[in-house]
Amino acid sequence: MPDQEPVLGPIDLLVVEVPASGPGPRGLAALLRLAEADHIRVLDLEIVHKAADGTLALAVPDPDAMPELTPFVGCSSGLLGADDLQEAGDFVSAGRSAIVVIYENEWVVAMETALREEGARLVAAGRIPAADIEAALGDGWEKP
Repeated sequence: MPDQEPVLGPIDLLVVEVPASGPGPRGLAALLRLAEADHIRVLDLEIVHKAADGTLALAVPDPDAMPELTPFVGCSSGLLGADDLQEAGDFVSAGRSAIVVIYENEWVVAMETALREEGARLVAAGRIPAADIEAALGDGWEKP
């Protein structure tokens, strides 16, 4: 079999606005569990703070306040640039901070590798916002 090109899973970006007191431990622990289980690979993680006047600045995570972020401190693939952080800042309220994460969906890699070995390939992937799905399914829909 010829050498296969490296396989990357779909790449996603999240902007998570957190209260001034900082995030609670459960959400960040969930991110860490996903990474430890090899479901995702965090490629970039930055914290930005939006001042009352709208200016945006990078913030350094406090390991005592956010110990779940410690494994991700310094995660930088180079994908997340100043323009991206500025755009992410557009979603953040003044006086608040946000965690900006770019991650790879590693759970797709095994399937993609097997597909390539069989002569097939994943040709498209996308996201549908949960609010759109909920609106389309209506009020009577419940998660299975």
